[in-house]
Amino acid sequence: MRLEFGIYTRIGLNLLFWAFYFIYPFLRFRYTGEHSITYEEIGFYFLVYGFVLYLNNLVLLPQYLKKHNLRKYLLILLPIMLSVAFFEAYVNKTLLQTCSCEGPNSTYALYNFIHLGILLVLFSAVPVLRNYSAKLKDLERAETDRLEAELKFLKAQVNPHLLFNSLNSIYSYALKKASETPEMVLKLSDLLRYMLYEADKHKVELQKEIEYLNDYIDLQKMRKDGFKVNFEIIGDIEHYSIAPMILINFVENAFKYIDPFQPEINLSLVAQNKTIFFSCKNSFNKDSGKSHLLNEQGGLGLKNAKQLLHAFYGERYQIDIHKSDQSFNVKLLITNDEVYNH
Repeated sequence: MRLEFGIYTRIGLNLLFWAFYFIYPFLRFRYTGEHSITYEEIGFYFLVYGFVLYLNNLVLLPQYLKKHNLRKYLLILLPIMLSVAFFEAYVNKTLLQTCSCEGPNSTYALYNFIHLGILLVLFSAVPVLRNYSAKLKDLERAETDRLEAELKFLKAQVNPHLLFNSLNSIYSYALKKASETPEMVLKLSDLLRYMLYEADKHKVELQKEIEYLNDYIDLQKMRKDGFKVNFEIIGDIEHYSIAPMILINFVENAFKYIDPFQPEINLSLVAQNKTIFFSCKNSFNKDSGKSHLLNEQGGLGLKNAKQLLHAFYGERYQIDIHKSDQSFNVKLLITNDEVYNH
């Protein structure tokens, strides 16, 4: 949380500091006996100590926090503190005559120097904390911007691939003057509308994500005859939401690496107990021309899906990928409470 104080709050904190300092003179260890503070001392210490404290907070400390030049900061501050310490010792022993201590001015000045150093640390605590808080806020903002840029990049890798393949298919059907062409255009329009208006959101209704998957599946089945796709949905999906453009990676991957001789895909989505379970299993032929592109962890689409999952859900998901000579199976379980809409 970033510490921000208005002008009146700052004035109040400064008044509270000085009131505490002068109302409780016994906290100042250099006073002994029955000595009580006088108005002259109050004015003297306020002017002398105030000069050092406000010079540090308003001029020296901001420069150090900006440039991080500790050596220059100390080379300016320490001589000022030493000068004030000796000046205070001289004034107290000769002019105000409030010091009952024995010994040379240098000994008394050392006490003054330590005392001033403690006040300086206390008085500088709030500006230092505010600066530290501001840096944390800037780092959080930079990390958020980085994640958003990464998410946009990952989603952008999905969109052009889908658009390119779909336009190629529509073009082929248009050349043939096939009756399916208008329906393909409508399906593609729905897909693009979802990408344009929903993909940049942090989460979308699970129902909308399913409709997007169904449109994609329908479009793919139009492009390639003989594809068998089963999609089972279980649960009250209207009460759930999900990060957009994640599940499509698994479905795209299934269509890309499906067995061309026995093209079959089985999809299952279960939304219950505040979790979302999704499985995608496609037929696979190790002797097909694309098998060398698919390793044990899947292709580029699955890699993107994992990065999106980690960005949105952190460690609150589980993914299991299994490849055999006849099938490729992906199982995803999202356990983040955010998927359930109360």
